[in-house]
Amino acid sequence: MARIRSIHDGFFTDERLVSVSSFARLLFLGLGVQADDKGVFEWKPITLKMRIFPADNVDVVDLLAELEGIDAIQKYEIDGRQYGAIRNFRKFQRPKSPNDVHPITDEFRTYVGLLSPASEIAVADDVKFPQNGEIAPQMEDGGGRGEESRGVIIVDDDAGAKAAKPPKSYVFEATKIKLTATDLEKWRQAFPLLSLEAELWSLDEWAGKQGKNWFSAVSSALAKKQREATERANAAKANREVGGGTRSRRDGRI
Repeated sequence: MARIRSIHDGFFTDERLVSVSSFARLLFLGLGVQADDKGVFEWKPITLKMRIFPADNVDVVDLLAELEGIDAIQKYEIDGRQYGAIRNFRKFQRPKSPNDVHPITDEFRTYVGLLSPASEIAVADDVKFPQNGEIAPQMEDGGGRGEESRGVIIVDDDAGAKAAKPPKSYVFEATKIKLTATDLEKWRQAFPLLSLEAELWSLDEWAGKQGKNWFSAVSSALAKKQREATERANAAKANREVGGGTRSRRDGRI
């Protein structure tokens, strides 16, 4: 069931979010509304398309890939069902009576902000889900403004945490396309049928013409190539099956 969410002003200036397409940013907001109060949603592109973009001709699979590419969301699987987690969702959301709909592992409880990372010196206790009518601690610490702060959606941590981060170290570095180990691995998982490094080198000159939006442009280009590779693989499989049947008929065998 969809929930009412608030949007922090940082959403509009976050460096990673502004690098993706406008539809990907709109999808990110829609995912926050569709997610449960942990920041977890069912990874069902067709359902998400009908709920968030019922009248728009967009490919939600590509948009999800864009958001995965900037580590705004992550996909995981439990008992054969796929879910998505929204990064740091619970660090900024203050629901009075949080619901707990979808399953989640400890790894992703950290990702959505329910648990503090183990690397932090002072590890905070797990955020508890209060009973109906009980006010969540976040509503009492002065951090929110009543009903208007029922869920801030933002990708980055606060400015202080951002300033404390060390300089980025790139594991792939072309003229324009430069990727950290995390970003490269995200794309590797999102586009498994591609020779990723080769594709990145071939796209580098083109990416240089995309300006500040090069990251989302490359992500979209890779998503298109992945879709084409999938179609070719499916067509090749179908041809092999048809070819096998034809040979059997020529031999006169059943």
